[in-house]
Amino acid sequence: MIKMPRYVYYCELCEKVFEQIHSIKAKLEDCHLCGEQGSLKRLPSITRIIKTGQKNTQRPGQIVKQHIEEARQDMKREKEDSAAEYKS
Repeated sequence: MIKMPRYVYYCELCEKVFEQIHSIKAKLEDCHLCGEQGSLKRLPSITRIIKTGQKNTQRPGQIVKQHIEEARQDMKREKEDSAAEYKS
């Protein structure tokens, strides 16, 4: 199984932040939430932890630790899903 990287995008028009999984060669330009073309900007992945419009009181080290733990949980779920799919 090939694992695709996650990317975080921000739509300048509808002001929404969302994650998208796709190949490293692909780059989204159109927002699938509001349908506007050319309104997306790709953000650094760590920003997926920070909610838009909320003040972040966590220290950077805490944010990184939380991000790492979330990634571990995601990998564990994906591994379990793959094992279940393989057994089927």
